[in-house]
Amino acid sequence: MTGDETVRDGVRAGARAARRLAELGVSVLEPGLSDAEFDRIEAEYGIVFAPGHRGFLAAGLPVDRAAAPEEGASPRNPWPNWRGGDPGLIREWLGRPVEELLFSVEHGWWLPGGRWGQRPADPAEAVAAARAALASVPTLIPLYSHRYLASGAGEAGVARGRAVLSVVGADTIHYGRDLAEWVEREFGDPDQDRAWPEPAAGDRVPFWSDLAG
Repeated sequence: MTGDETVRDGVRAGARAARRLAELGVSVLEPGLSDAEFDRIEAEYGIVFAPGHRGFLAAGLPVDRAAAPEEGASPRNPWPNWRGGDPGLIREWLGRPVEELLFSVEHGWWLPGGRWGQRPADPAEAVAAARAALASVPTLIPLYSHRYLASGAGEAGVARGRAVLSVVGADTIHYGRDLAEWVEREFGDPDQDRAWPEPAAGDRVPFWSDLAG
């Protein structure tokens, strides 16, 4: 399969996942993002949507829950509103995986395996060293709540972004090998506790997938 064919296949797969989301009726859907809107968003935030993510958002833009949250639940919209959302909130959301990981570093966590070298004794120095190391890892783009897809930028951008990651601080989980599997696990599959297959090697997200094991 050529690069162009792989991109088209990814876009179609994302669109299928969006149709399944619509069938499940769990979100309010607006018309999908146009090419011009994608161009504006990517330029404004310095990101590139991977083919599957692009196909998903082009087929329909989730903007809110289909129903009001249950009593006691957070009222915060779990979907990033790429068309009309607060730019400051979206930037905060984009930066959250790294900032939460740095918070974990400040409180004692350190990347295992010696890949960051020896942890500095001073917490502030440890955070500074970790921040420098994290400057080169793939950007994670918010999908829903604390679920993310990797930016499609870079040489591996076609494959990167297929695996859906759940990221909270140093706690990272593969939540689907692709968007279709994620939609079923998040919204459609009643058996939430069963083991899900790991993504193929080419679909793993550098650095972040390593945190998931």
